Amino acid sequence: MSDRQNVKGSEVEPSSPALPVWWLVFKQELTELWAGGRALNLLILFSVLMSMTAFLLATNNELSLLPLKQTVLVALTAAITFGLFNGLIIAAESISGERERATLEALLLTPISRRQIVVGKFLAALSPWPAALILSIPYIAVLSQGDEVLGQALLWGTLMGSVLAVAFIGFGMLVSIWSNSNRISLFVSLLVYVLSLLPAQLPTEFQATLAGAFIAATNPLEASRQFLQKTLMESRPIGEVWIFLVAPAVLTALILGLLFLYAAPRLRLEGGRASMSRRIWSHAEAIE
Repeated sequence: MSDRQNVKGSEVEPSSPALPVWWLVFKQELTELWAGGRALNLLILFSVLMSMTAFLLATNNELSLLPLKQTVLVALTAAITFGLFNGLIIAAESISGERERATLEALLLTPISRRQIVVGKFLAALSPWPAALILSIPYIAVLSQGDEVLGQALLWGTLMGSVLAVAFIGFGMLVSIWSNSNRISLFVSLLVYVLSLLPAQLPTEFQATLAGAFIAATNPLEASRQFLQKTLMESRPIGEVWIFLVAPAVLTALILGLLFLYAAPRLRLEGGRASMSRRIWSHAEAIE
């Protein structure tokens, strides 16, 4: 067993009763994530993308003619989209990465709850989102030009972005738990991420149809965008647009339930597909 495996296994042992196991796992993952540079690299990418977005909104002839509130909405939506990408990448590698590095076995051999392992990793994967949100504030503030829409944008953007971050990071961890390799985990996670972004690219005529309204209300990312658009640009009261809050809330509750109540206690050295194949093969041998 490698030195890293020994260290990883020893650091999560419940040697101190004052510290819960999930906190020890969280500290270890947080150190590796930030000191190792992965989170910083993703935040640098986030800053570059936000800088490009703000530059285009401020200098492009067509985009600069957008109404002030719409400019703020575009920047806020970009911040949420880029922030979700960062969290999803980290979450998708959280468990499958341990499998590929052969360090998951040492972690699972320790006498600790597997749910607490997942909790610690989940919180660590969530940590870049507040940093990304803070980094996006100067861009949105400059584009708002002192307009009162800034306060509403930061309030609702923080709320909706945080709910979506919890959902997407939880989904990434679910895929990572059930995947045997980072390649599969990243591919599935990013595929779902891209599919979630597609409704915003549909023609305006289609979005006005019944099918477009259904997609807008059921797709969590599109529902959040519609909610922000109607509250920030159209100044509609919450009572008229609450329906767009349902999909993000339901998705978040469903994913957290699957992650912590079902998948976490069943965390194994192999991915879900491998474990299922092994059980089927063992059952077939028993019948023979």
